[in-house]
Amino acid sequence: MGAVPVRATASEQALAGADRTEDAIQAACQHAADGTSPPADLSAQPDYRQHLARVLSARAVARAAG
Repeated sequence: MGAVPVRATASEQALAGADRTEDAIQAACQHAADGTSPPADLSAQPDYRQHLARVLSARAVARAAG
């Protein structure tokens, strides 16, 4: 998303104590891009980068949850 890594604290809080169901993971990871303002460049627009943050976060959490 940018030059500096950021934590998805809203997603972390939503996942804390949540069930390891696909629905819970998807709902929590919808907050992965909260508070971000990625730059636009030739590779991607900001809204697409935020979309990828949500999708890739959900995949990573689902894989980690087993």
